[in-house]
Amino acid sequence: MSESVTVAWDWRPCGLVALVDGKLAFPRVPGTAGVYRLTFQDGCGGSAGVYVGEADLLPRRFQHYRTPGASQQTNLRLNPVMASTLAAGGRIAVDIATSAQLMAADGSAVPLDLTWKAARVLVERAAEVAERTAGVLVLNK
Repeated sequence: MSESVTVAWDWRPCGLVALVDGKLAFPRVPGTAGVYRLTFQDGCGGSAGVYVGEADLLPRRFQHYRTPGASQQTNLRLNPVMASTLAAGGRIAVDIATSAQLMAADGSAVPLDLTWKAARVLVERAAEVAERTAGVLVLNK
């Protein structure tokens, strides 16, 4: 028996990342679990790619980008990319999804609990695939 589901979420724009005294400054986000998308534009306004991630607490996740720890490989990789993008006149927009639904083949919808790591990863991966399918450069490894 074959089964299928669709994952649905809406991106909510939160603002832009800034460079303040050489440090990344993120827009205010709710203190909740969710999925986020960082959209990079170069200094000429052209698309330079997106990064999609998930977090059990969004503000803490963004703080880790600002001050990456020695063992935080993704933060260590993206911090200088974000800083150099902004220093060169580019922009980084932050969108978040703090709710999502699982849509069954029969049309029924079930809210996903994004406090569950598996639910966040499901939305994160679906968002990453959607971006790649649309031809967007995805900066996730």
